[in-house]
Amino acid sequence: MQFYERVKAELEERKAVGTYRELPLVSFNQDNILLDSMPYVDLSSNDYLCIARDPKFFKTFINTVTDTSTTDSDFVERLLLSSIGAGSTGSRLLTGNQIPYAYCEDLLASLYNGSIACAVDVADVTAGRPRKVQHLSVQEAQRQMALSGGAVGGAGGLGGAGGAGGTVAAVDETEPQRERSCLYLNSGFEANLGVLSTLFGKGDLLLVDKLCHASIIDGMLHGKAKALRYAHNDMEHLARLLEQHAADYDNVVIVTEAVFSMDGDFANLKDIVALKHQYANVLVYVDEAHSFGLYGEDGLGLCKELEVLSDVDFLMGTFSKAIGSQGAFLLCYPEVKEYLVNFMRPFIYTTALPPVNITFTMYVIGLLKTTAMQYKREYLRKISAYLHSYLQELDIAPSDSQIQPLITGDSDRAQLASKIFRRSGLLAMPIRYPTVPQQQCRLRLALNCNLRIDDLDLIVNLVRRYRRLFV
Repeated sequence: MQFYERVKAELEERKAVGTYRELPLVSFNQDNILLDSMPYVDLSSNDYLCIARDPKFFKTFINTVTDTSTTDSDFVERLLLSSIGAGSTGSRLLTGNQIPYAYCEDLLASLYNGSIACAVDVADVTAGRPRKVQHLSVQEAQRQMALSGGAVGGAGGLGGAGGAGGTVAAVDETEPQRERSCLYLNSGFEANLGVLSTLFGKGDLLLVDKLCHASIIDGMLHGKAKALRYAHNDMEHLARLLEQHAADYDNVVIVTEAVFSMDGDFANLKDIVALKHQYANVLVYVDEAHSFGLYGEDGLGLCKELEVLSDVDFLMGTFSKAIGSQGAFLLCYPEVKEYLVNFMRPFIYTTALPPVNITFTMYVIGLLKTTAMQYKREYLRKISAYLHSYLQELDIAPSDSQIQPLITGDSDRAQLASKIFRRSGLLAMPIRYPTVPQQQCRLRLALNCNLRIDDLDLIVNLVRRYRRLFV
């Protein structure tokens, strides 16, 4: 069959089986999402903390990072303006690795390593010399703070210049552990695809949860490592696979999501870590796309909340969901970051994200531990629990998180359920095969901080009234 005939035939087949897709044109207006110029309550986006849609938040960010009222320096003004540039000019290995990347990666690594921020020598950065980055002891940080008049580099911006020409912050007083590094990547898809296919090859085995995201599956398929999939969250199956195969490979990597993107349930992270400890050659890779920014007292994710972070070798998180920005990161050991910079093709051969995205990401990360952000996270948990409790009364299995699936089974019922929700002012997009398995089509309710109790009651009433549509 010739090319264009084949393309048309495959599209017609998609239409016939109800899996044809079109791009919806949407915009946000205050608390609502607009689709075809009609306002709806948003139940479909991943903007869990409602940061991406908030123009006042972004305006405050712009005003903050461009405030030059405390200095008359033209250089500082140009530096600040360059941090919100709209274009990166090239890949990170050429001209795209601008100053915000360095600060953001160091900030995020320092937070996971237990400090507020790194000590970065601003004089080195602005003079073009190699950066000097230190994670200081409590005593040394306090000494430098005293010398600089108490100035500490802010966690929400580019950092302030202290008396020693740098930004200073303290680490905790617990036993020192080997420090992690952070690599900023363009997207979660690029991260999973590139990291898994680059780091692991012949002689390695990937054990991947059956319901992991398509980006993980593509990373598995594009690499040279052997890959097996274990039944979703089935620790007995995973244990059997480890027992059968661990001795036959140099490295075995358990790959899972922390919060599963379609089902909203938690991975059994503590059990996975316990299995890791039974073997000398097992590593753990966790995708925190839907948990970074939402879990843990400081918003650093489910691994941190469950106290398994030290046993996770690779932690991938995204900035495009709770953080409301763009991009992703990999938390790993320094030699892994160095290896990826040298060998990861999707990283090497792509244009870097613009500075404004990186600076905005850093700004939001710096606010994660504030009272306002803690309130947002707690509110999201409370409304999630509220919805779960009422759905359970209707014999619908509640999830563990802000993502709540309403399984319809076939595609037609998913589309019908979506239309019913829209007639009531709720935008809940249907999720169909091949995004989810056949006969597992659904509405995927993604709760966010703008939802009110009235909105949740409306959801429950609709589910109760049309209970026959949901399995």
